[in-house]
Amino acid sequence: MRLSSVIMIVGLVMAAASCSGRVDKEKEVLASLLGREIVIPDSLVCRILDTPIDYDMSNADYKIITYIDSAGCVPCRMKLASWKEIINEYKGITDEDIEFLMIINAPAKSRDLKIILSQYDFTYPVMFDPDNEFRQKNNLSDDQQFHTLLLDLNNEVIGVGNPAENPKIRDFYRKMIVKEANETNDAPHFCDKPVEALGLVNYGDTVTKDFTLWNTSSDTVTIQGLIPSCDCISASASTDTILPGKSSVISVTMTADSIPGSFIKRVDIFYNEKEAKERLTLCGFSNNQLKY
Repeated sequence: MRLSSVIMIVGLVMAAASCSGRVDKEKEVLASLLGREIVIPDSLVCRILDTPIDYDMSNADYKIITYIDSAGCVPCRMKLASWKEIINEYKGITDEDIEFLMIINAPAKSRDLKIILSQYDFTYPVMFDPDNEFRQKNNLSDDQQFHTLLLDLNNEVIGVGNPAENPKIRDFYRKMIVKEANETNDAPHFCDKPVEALGLVNYGDTVTKDFTLWNTSSDTVTIQGLIPSCDCISASASTDTILPGKSSVISVTMTADSIPGSFIKRVDIFYNEKEAKERLTLCGFSNNQLKY
Protein backbone atom coordinates (compact mmCIF):
# COMPACT_ATOMS: atom_id res chain seq x y z
CA MET A 1 0.00 0.00 0.00
CA ARG A 2 1.31 3.48 -0.88
CA LEU A 3 2.41 5.80 1.94
CA SER A 4 -0.28 8.31 0.97
CA SER A 5 -2.90 5.57 1.37
CA VAL A 6 -1.65 4.67 4.84
CA ILE A 7 -1.70 8.34 5.86
CA MET A 8 -5.22 8.78 4.55
CA ILE A 9 -6.52 5.70 6.34
CA VAL A 10 -5.10 6.96 9.62
CA GLY A 11 -6.54 10.40 8.94
CA LEU A 12 -10.05 9.18 8.23
CA VAL A 13 -10.19 6.75 11.11
CA MET A 14 -9.11 9.54 13.46
CA ALA A 15 -11.61 11.98 11.94
CA ALA A 16 -14.66 9.73 11.74
CA ALA A 17 -16.73 9.06 14.83
CA SER A 18 -17.12 5.34 14.09
CA CYS A 19 -17.94 2.45 16.35
CA SER A 20 -15.01 0.07 16.80
CA GLY A 21 -16.87 -2.71 14.99
CA ARG A 22 -17.05 -0.66 11.81
CA VAL A 23 -13.42 0.42 11.59
CA ASP A 24 -12.24 -2.63 9.63
CA LYS A 25 -15.08 -2.23 7.12
CA GLU A 26 -14.31 1.46 6.73
CA LYS A 27 -10.64 0.71 6.11
CA GLU A 28 -11.62 -1.83 3.47
CA VAL A 29 -13.89 0.62 1.62
CA LEU A 30 -11.32 3.38 1.92
CA ALA A 31 -8.51 1.20 0.61
CA SER A 32 -10.65 0.31 -2.41
CA LEU A 33 -11.19 4.01 -3.19
CA LEU A 34 -7.67 5.36 -2.77
CA GLY A 35 -5.83 5.55 -6.08
CA ARG A 36 -8.99 4.83 -8.08
CA GLU A 37 -9.65 7.04 -11.10
CA ILE A 38 -13.02 8.77 -10.85
CA VAL A 39 -15.09 9.20 -14.01
CA ILE A 40 -17.78 11.82 -14.57
CA PRO A 41 -20.35 10.55 -17.11
CA ASP A 42 -20.44 12.62 -20.31
CA SER A 43 -24.23 12.61 -20.23
CA LEU A 44 -24.36 14.83 -17.12
CA VAL A 45 -24.67 18.58 -17.72
CA CYS A 46 -23.03 21.01 -15.36
CA ARG A 47 -24.81 24.20 -14.29
CA ILE A 48 -24.21 27.33 -12.30
CA LEU A 49 -27.61 28.17 -10.84
CA ASP A 50 -29.91 27.72 -13.87
CA THR A 51 -27.31 28.18 -16.63
CA PRO A 52 -25.66 25.17 -18.34
CA ILE A 53 -21.89 25.45 -18.70
CA ASP A 54 -18.96 23.55 -20.19
CA TYR A 55 -16.99 22.64 -17.09
CA ASP A 56 -13.64 20.97 -17.66
CA MET A 57 -11.77 20.09 -14.46
CA SER A 58 -9.24 17.84 -16.16
CA ASN A 59 -6.28 20.21 -15.84
CA ALA A 60 -6.94 21.24 -12.23
CA ASP A 61 -4.27 20.26 -9.70
CA TYR A 62 -6.95 19.16 -7.24
CA LYS A 63 -10.68 18.48 -7.44
CA ILE A 64 -13.21 17.96 -4.69
CA ILE A 65 -16.37 16.13 -5.74
CA THR A 66 -19.25 15.65 -3.34
CA TYR A 67 -22.10 13.34 -4.31
CA ILE A 68 -25.50 13.68 -2.65
CA ASP A 69 -27.93 10.80 -3.10
CA SER A 70 -31.71 11.08 -2.82
CA ALA A 71 -31.99 9.50 0.64
CA GLY A 72 -33.36 11.67 3.42
CA CYS A 73 -33.39 15.46 3.34
CA VAL A 74 -31.35 16.39 0.27
CA PRO A 75 -31.35 20.18 0.96
CA CYS A 76 -30.14 19.51 4.51
CA ARG A 77 -27.23 17.40 3.29
CA MET A 78 -26.22 19.90 0.61
CA LYS A 79 -24.86 22.20 3.37
CA LEU A 80 -24.47 25.05 0.90
CA ALA A 81 -23.39 27.65 3.45
CA SER A 82 -20.60 25.40 4.71
CA TRP A 83 -19.47 24.51 1.20
CA LYS A 84 -19.29 28.18 0.17
CA GLU A 85 -17.06 28.85 3.16
CA ILE A 86 -14.85 25.84 2.43
CA ILE A 87 -14.49 26.61 -1.27
CA ASN A 88 -13.51 30.20 -0.57
CA GLU A 89 -11.05 29.10 2.11
CA TYR A 90 -9.29 26.59 -0.13
CA LYS A 91 -9.18 28.90 -3.14
CA GLY A 92 -7.66 31.63 -0.99
CA ILE A 93 -4.82 29.66 0.62
CA THR A 94 -2.94 28.19 -2.32
CA ASP A 95 -1.64 28.94 -5.80
CA GLU A 96 -2.71 25.46 -6.87
CA ASP A 97 -5.68 25.20 -9.20
CA ILE A 98 -8.45 23.56 -7.19
CA GLU A 99 -11.95 22.92 -8.55
CA PHE A 100 -15.20 21.83 -6.89
CA LEU A 101 -18.24 19.96 -8.12
CA MET A 102 -21.47 19.01 -6.37
CA ILE A 103 -23.41 16.13 -7.96
CA ILE A 104 -27.00 15.69 -6.79
CA ASN A 105 -29.11 12.59 -7.37
CA ALA A 106 -32.17 14.59 -8.44
CA PRO A 107 -33.88 15.73 -11.66
CA ALA A 108 -32.39 18.77 -13.39
CA LYS A 109 -35.84 20.37 -13.31
CA SER A 110 -36.13 20.08 -9.54
CA ARG A 111 -37.67 23.45 -8.74
CA ASP A 112 -37.12 23.19 -4.99
CA LEU A 113 -33.40 22.54 -5.32
CA LYS A 114 -32.97 25.37 -7.82
CA ILE A 115 -34.70 27.72 -5.40
CA ILE A 116 -32.36 26.63 -2.61
CA LEU A 117 -29.27 27.13 -4.80
CA SER A 118 -30.53 30.59 -5.67
CA GLN A 119 -31.37 31.47 -2.06
CA TYR A 120 -27.84 30.62 -0.96
CA ASP A 121 -26.40 32.31 -4.07
CA PHE A 122 -24.42 29.13 -4.68
CA THR A 123 -22.57 30.23 -7.81
CA TYR A 124 -20.45 27.09 -8.10
CA PRO A 125 -20.77 24.14 -10.51
CA VAL A 126 -23.57 21.64 -9.80
CA MET A 127 -24.64 18.55 -11.72
CA PHE A 128 -28.06 16.90 -11.43
CA ASP A 129 -27.88 13.12 -11.78
CA PRO A 130 -31.44 11.73 -11.75
CA ASP A 131 -30.41 8.23 -12.88
CA ASN A 132 -27.59 7.78 -10.37
CA GLU A 133 -25.03 7.48 -13.16
CA PHE A 134 -22.09 8.91 -11.22
CA ARG A 135 -22.43 6.50 -8.31
CA GLN A 136 -22.95 3.50 -10.57
CA LYS A 137 -20.10 4.43 -12.91
CA ASN A 138 -17.67 4.69 -10.00
CA ASN A 139 -19.13 1.86 -7.90
CA LEU A 140 -19.47 4.00 -4.78
CA SER A 141 -20.38 2.55 -1.40
CA ASP A 142 -23.84 3.02 0.12
CA ASP A 143 -22.19 4.80 3.05
CA GLN A 144 -22.50 8.57 2.59
CA GLN A 145 -19.22 9.30 4.39
CA PHE A 146 -17.46 7.90 1.29
CA HIS A 147 -19.33 10.14 -1.16
CA THR A 148 -16.97 13.12 -0.99
CA LEU A 149 -13.64 12.66 -2.74
CA LEU A 150 -10.43 14.66 -3.07
CA LEU A 151 -8.81 13.96 -6.45
CA ASP A 152 -5.38 14.76 -7.85
CA LEU A 153 -4.39 15.98 -11.32
CA ASN A 154 -5.03 12.50 -12.77
CA ASN A 155 -8.53 12.28 -11.24
CA GLU A 156 -7.27 9.64 -8.79
CA VAL A 157 -8.64 9.60 -5.24
CA ILE A 158 -6.17 10.87 -2.64
CA GLY A 159 -8.65 11.76 0.10
CA VAL A 160 -12.09 10.68 1.28
CA GLY A 161 -14.58 12.37 3.58
CA ASN A 162 -16.87 15.40 3.72
CA PRO A 163 -15.18 18.58 5.04
CA ALA A 164 -18.60 20.24 5.37
CA GLU A 165 -19.53 17.66 8.00
CA ASN A 166 -16.25 17.16 9.82
CA PRO A 167 -13.75 19.92 10.72
CA LYS A 168 -10.95 17.35 11.06
CA ILE A 169 -11.41 16.31 7.44
CA ARG A 170 -11.61 19.97 6.43
CA ASP A 171 -8.24 20.56 8.09
CA PHE A 172 -6.81 17.34 6.62
CA TYR A 173 -7.80 18.37 3.08
CA ARG A 174 -6.33 21.81 3.64
CA LYS A 175 -3.00 20.26 4.61
CA MET A 176 -3.11 17.88 1.64
CA ILE A 177 -3.66 20.78 -0.76
CA VAL A 178 -1.16 23.19 0.76
CA LYS A 179 1.24 20.29 1.40
CA GLU A 180 3.27 22.02 4.08
CA ALA A 181 2.88 24.82 6.59
CA ASN A 182 3.14 28.29 5.10
CA GLU A 183 3.65 31.18 7.47
CA THR A 184 2.25 33.58 4.88
CA ASN A 185 -1.08 31.73 4.83
CA ASP A 186 -1.31 31.27 8.59
CA ALA A 187 -0.36 34.84 9.58
CA PRO A 188 -3.17 37.09 10.90
CA HIS A 189 -4.85 39.10 8.16
CA PHE A 190 -6.95 42.26 8.15
CA CYS A 191 -9.63 41.15 5.65
CA ASP A 192 -12.22 38.78 7.11
CA LYS A 193 -13.68 37.95 3.67
CA PRO A 194 -10.74 37.78 1.24
CA VAL A 195 -12.49 35.70 -1.47
CA GLU A 196 -15.42 36.80 -3.66
CA ALA A 197 -17.24 34.38 -5.98
CA LEU A 198 -18.50 36.18 -9.09
CA GLY A 199 -20.47 33.30 -10.59
CA LEU A 200 -20.97 33.61 -14.35
CA VAL A 201 -19.18 36.48 -16.10
CA ASN A 202 -19.51 37.32 -19.81
CA TYR A 203 -16.45 37.98 -21.94
CA GLY A 204 -15.63 41.69 -21.84
CA ASP A 205 -17.65 42.39 -18.70
CA THR A 206 -15.99 44.55 -16.06
CA VAL A 207 -16.68 43.67 -12.44
CA THR A 208 -15.56 45.57 -9.33
CA LYS A 209 -15.58 44.20 -5.79
CA ASP A 210 -14.65 46.03 -2.60
CA PHE A 211 -12.68 44.37 0.20
CA THR A 212 -12.36 46.03 3.61
CA LEU A 213 -9.13 45.79 5.57
CA TRP A 214 -9.61 46.44 9.30
CA ASN A 215 -6.48 47.18 11.29
CA THR A 216 -7.12 45.11 14.40
CA SER A 217 -3.58 45.58 15.70
CA SER A 218 -2.34 48.31 18.04
CA ASP A 219 0.09 49.68 15.45
CA THR A 220 -0.36 51.75 12.30
CA VAL A 221 0.23 49.73 9.12
CA THR A 222 1.09 51.04 5.67
CA ILE A 223 0.24 49.36 2.37
CA GLN A 224 3.51 48.99 0.48
CA GLY A 225 2.04 47.65 -2.75
CA LEU A 226 -0.95 45.99 -4.45
CA ILE A 227 0.26 43.36 -6.93
CA PRO A 228 -2.34 41.83 -9.32
CA SER A 229 -1.92 38.33 -10.74
CA CYS A 230 -2.47 39.42 -14.35
CA ASP A 231 -3.15 42.44 -16.60
CA CYS A 232 -6.93 41.90 -16.57
CA ILE A 233 -7.18 42.84 -12.91
CA SER A 234 -6.33 46.05 -11.06
CA ALA A 235 -6.65 47.32 -7.50
CA SER A 236 -6.65 50.60 -5.60
CA ALA A 237 -6.80 51.49 -1.90
CA SER A 238 -8.92 54.21 -0.31
CA THR A 239 -5.95 54.92 1.96
CA ASP A 240 -2.45 53.47 2.16
CA THR A 241 -2.08 54.21 5.87
CA ILE A 242 -4.37 52.32 8.24
CA LEU A 243 -4.51 53.53 11.83
CA PRO A 244 -5.36 51.11 14.67
CA GLY A 245 -9.09 50.40 14.64
CA LYS A 246 -9.50 52.03 11.21
CA SER A 247 -9.97 50.52 7.76
CA SER A 248 -9.01 50.81 4.12
CA VAL A 249 -11.20 49.71 1.23
CA ILE A 250 -9.45 47.87 -1.59
CA SER A 251 -11.38 48.11 -4.86
CA VAL A 252 -10.52 45.23 -7.19
CA THR A 253 -11.62 45.48 -10.82
CA MET A 254 -11.52 42.62 -13.30
CA THR A 255 -12.29 42.58 -17.02
CA ALA A 256 -13.22 39.09 -18.18
CA ASP A 257 -10.88 37.80 -20.89
CA SER A 258 -11.64 35.44 -23.75
CA ILE A 259 -10.50 32.25 -22.02
CA PRO A 260 -13.58 30.11 -21.29
CA GLY A 261 -14.11 28.11 -18.13
CA SER A 262 -13.36 28.68 -14.46
CA PHE A 263 -11.00 31.46 -13.46
CA ILE A 264 -9.27 32.71 -10.35
CA LYS A 265 -7.68 36.17 -10.12
CA ARG A 266 -5.65 37.46 -7.20
CA VAL A 267 -4.27 40.66 -5.71
CA ASP A 268 -1.46 40.37 -3.19
CA ILE A 269 -1.15 43.10 -0.54
CA PHE A 270 2.26 43.90 0.92
CA TYR A 271 2.71 45.95 4.08
CA ASN A 272 5.78 47.87 5.23
CA GLU A 273 5.36 46.62 8.79
CA LYS A 274 4.63 42.93 8.03
CA GLU A 275 6.66 40.20 6.38
CA ALA A 276 3.58 38.19 5.40
CA LYS A 277 1.51 39.28 2.43
CA GLU A 278 -2.27 39.23 2.33
CA ARG A 279 -4.23 37.91 -0.66
CA LEU A 280 -7.57 38.95 -2.15
CA THR A 281 -9.22 36.58 -4.61
CA LEU A 282 -11.90 36.78 -7.29
CA CYS A 283 -13.15 33.48 -8.70
CA GLY A 284 -15.89 32.53 -11.12
CA PHE A 285 -16.72 31.12 -14.52
CA SER A 286 -16.40 32.70 -17.95
CA ASN A 287 -19.54 31.68 -19.85
CA ASN A 288 -18.57 32.81 -23.35
CA GLN A 289 -18.79 29.18 -24.53
CA LEU A 290 -21.98 27.89 -23.02
CA LYS A 291 -23.46 24.48 -23.79
CA TYR A 292 -27.16 24.73 -24.50
